[in-house]
Amino acid sequence: MEDMLEIDDRHEIFNIYESQCGKCKYFKERYSCIAYPNGIPEELLDASQQHNEVRKDQTGNTVFTPD
Repeated sequence: MEDMLEIDDRHEIFNIYESQCGKCKYFKERYSCIAYPNGIPEELLDASQQHNEVRKDQTGNTVFTPD
């Protein structure tokens, strides 16, 4: 069995105009941050949810902080 290449298509989901992520001081390249070092969930990237409170699926207690 060949190794499968995983495609990261979060750039298609990221809503630069409405998502808090791009305006957060913890936002990093590759759509990650301190709270989500392995990748920010789609619902935060597409702005269908906000990250103003600690979520069960995150690492630590960091929330949206304006840059």
